[in-house]
Amino acid sequence: MTPTLRTHLEDLLDRAQWQWLESHVLRGRVLVVAESLSLVDVGLALAEDRTADVRQWIDDAWLYQPTTDQIKQWQGAQPQFPCLIIQPFILIHIHSDAP
Repeated sequence: MTPTLRTHLEDLLDRAQWQWLESHVLRGRVLVVAESLSLVDVGLALAEDRTADVRQWIDDAWLYQPTTDQIKQWQGAQPQFPCLIIQPFILIHIHSDAP
């Protein structure tokens, strides 16, 4: 059976340490995904070029680039993030209890 794109993306879910992500964040390649959204659902929308969905998430601030304050906190705390790579982006979740 050929895996679907969703299944493939689910298999790619992982955790990333801050030190692995930092250079990508500084190049604007990391996107924060709201906890209410699935990394896989957002990854699918990007892979399938569903710009209306992506635009709505951006407008609703459910998908955004990390803020300067978040980056400073992460540099000090060195957290780990659930992540999914959808080139050229890396999608991450930050949890409400994370810095």
